[in-house]
Amino acid sequence: SRQAVAESAAAAVRYLSMHGFENTTVGELADAIGMSRSTFFRRFGSKEDAIFADHDLALARLEELLSESELGPSGALTYGTVEVLHILVRDPEAARLRWELLRQNPALRERELVITHRYERVFAEYLGRIALPGTPSWAPVALAAGLVAVHNSALRRWLRHSDYQALGALEGELRELTERFAPWFGGEA
Repeated sequence: SRQAVAESAAAAVRYLSMHGFENTTVGELADAIGMSRSTFFRRFGSKEDAIFADHDLALARLEELLSESELGPSGALTYGTVEVLHILVRDPEAARLRWELLRQNPALRERELVITHRYERVFAEYLGRIALPGTPSWAPVALAAGLVAVHNSALRRWLRHSDYQALGALEGELRELTERFAPWFGGEA
């Protein structure tokens, strides 16, 4: 289940934070979170995958929300993006520890960039499907990148400063952004 994956991933992040990413073997990590090595590999694949498991869950949820939403484009994009944030911060301690691990490990930061592009691709594909005739080809890509940037800005404010207002402000910031692209995606000019 998604909840079991999230709990195992949070336990893995806690352990890696305490014992060091580079210093921990997969076997040690699997033992520490209460699963066999083979179960660990089936569930996560690697230590890196365990660290980013919440992103995999968030991406799956985002795709699900965008494909099933009965909201208009701005509402669907805003709701989906806010939902991603809620998934990533539902365990505040694990979220902050993950952030610290990323800051300490250049390879993990590189992996984070790949995940950023995965979010952009999900948004751009959705926007490409709903774009009105005559929409410039750059518009879905630009709005997708903007959605990720605004989300990441709110997440960083929350991580760095425990700024819970950043979480609440995200919805308004996303609506303001999507309204700027409304003429191409079914909103009012």
